Amino acid sequence: MMSFTPRLPKLNLSLLARVGLFLLVLSLAGGAGWWYRMARSEQTTPIPLPETTAPLRVKTAFASRQPLAIERTLTGTVEAVESVTLTSRVLGQIRQMTVQEGDRVAAGQVIAAIDVSDLRAQRNQAQATVTLAQANAQNAQAQLNQARAQRLEAKAELADAELDRTRMAMLQAEGAIAQVQLDRANTRVAIAQARIEQAQASIHQAEAAIAQAQAQVKQAQAEVSQNVANLDYGTVRAPFAGVVTRKYVAVGAMAGPGQALVTLDSRDRLRFSVEVPESLIAQIQPGQSFSVFLDALNRSLAGRVSQIIPTADPISRNFTVKLDLATDPAAIPGMFGRLKLTERGSSESRDRTVLTLPTSALVRQFGVTGVYIVAAGKAQFHPVAIGTEQGETVAVFSGVEARDRVILSPPPDLTDGTAVASQSYRPTHHSDR
Repeated sequence: MMSFTPRLPKLNLSLLARVGLFLLVLSLAGGAGWWYRMARSEQTTPIPLPETTAPLRVKTAFASRQPLAIERTLTGTVEAVESVTLTSRVLGQIRQMTVQEGDRVAAGQVIAAIDVSDLRAQRNQAQATVTLAQANAQNAQAQLNQARAQRLEAKAELADAELDRTRMAMLQAEGAIAQVQLDRANTRVAIAQARIEQAQASIHQAEAAIAQAQAQVKQAQAEVSQNVANLDYGTVRAPFAGVVTRKYVAVGAMAGPGQALVTLDSRDRLRFSVEVPESLIAQIQPGQSFSVFLDALNRSLAGRVSQIIPTADPISRNFTVKLDLATDPAAIPGMFGRLKLTERGSSESRDRTVLTLPTSALVRQFGVTGVYIVAAGKAQFHPVAIGTEQGETVAVFSGVEARDRVILSPPPDLTDGTAVASQSYRPTHHSDR
C-alpha cells in the first residue's frame, strides 16, 4: 500500500511582510490621531477661574408670630336714607290715587286727592264771619266818634254854665239878683258835668266794642287761613323723588287725620344698617370706608360710616352703625348685605397666634406662591401655604418656620442658590382697620 503525505503550500514571505507593514502604519496613524485629539481637548477646555461676583444685596425680615386675626362677618339691611309714610291731614273721602306700588315719582308730584267739600263750606262760613266782624267794628267806631262829639259839646256847655254861675254869684253877693237865680246857674253846671261823664262812658263802651270786633275779625281771619290750608292738605304731594314701596288705601275710602296713604323711599340715597358687637365697635370711626357685599347683586358696594348710634342694645350689647352706600341703580331698600371686620386675639394667648410674613416677601411663579429664604448666605425658594392678606402682613401655614429670614421684594433676576447679602428690616404691623 502506498502512503499519502499532504503537501503544504509554500509561504510567500513577501506577502506577509507587506501585511505586517500595513498593520504597523495603521497603528501609528491611530496613535497619532489619539494624541492630536487629546491635544485639541486640552487647548479648548476652559480653565475654571475663581468666582469673583459680589453677593446680591437684599432686604430681609423674620417670620414671626402675631395675634390671630379672626374675620367676622356681620349682616345687615339696605335701607333708604329718606323714607316717609305720607298721611292724610284732613277728614274726607279719597277721590283719586295717582300711584301704584313700585312707581317712581318726582318731587312735588300729586300722590292722592281728598274730597274737601266740607272744608270749603267751613272756609266760606269763616269768610262770612270775617265780614260780619268787620261790620261790627265799623259800627263800634261810629259810636265812638259820636260819643267823642257829645263829650266835646258837653264840655262847651259846661264852660258856658260855669261862666254864667260866676256872674250870678257876683250879682247875688251885691243883692242884685235873688238866690234862686244863682241856684239855677249851679244846676246848669251840674247838668253839663253829667253830660260829659255820660259821653265819656259812651266812649269807653265804644272802644271796648271796637276791640271786641277787631278780635272777632282776627279770629275769623285765622279760621279762614286754617280752612284755606286744610283745602291745600286735600292734595297730597311727594316731598322728594323716590319709589312708592307700599300703598295703604284705595279710591273711595275715608281718610282721617294721621291715616297712612303710601310709603315713599328714596332710591338715590341708600345706606346699610348693621349691628356691631361691642368687641368690634372700637374699630369703626365716622367717615371710615368699608366694602359691603350684597348677596342679591353678587357684588360689593363702597360704604362710608355716616352714623354710629352711641347707645348699645342692653340685651345683645350691639351698636347700630349706618353706612352711606355708593349709588347703584340695581340696589334697593331691604336687600341683605354683609360687612367683614377683623377681631384680633390677645398676644398673650398662644392658641390665638399665627405665623405671619410681610406681603412684600411673596413671590408667585409658575402658579406657585412662595418666598425666598436666606440660608448659608444663599437664597432658597420655599413654596408656602398662606391665608388672607391683612394689610402689610399675611398669615402663613406651611413652608417657613419662626425666625426664618425671608427676602423682601425679591429682584426679578433672583434665582434659587443666588448668593445674597441680607440687610435686616423690621416691617410696621398695622391693624386691619
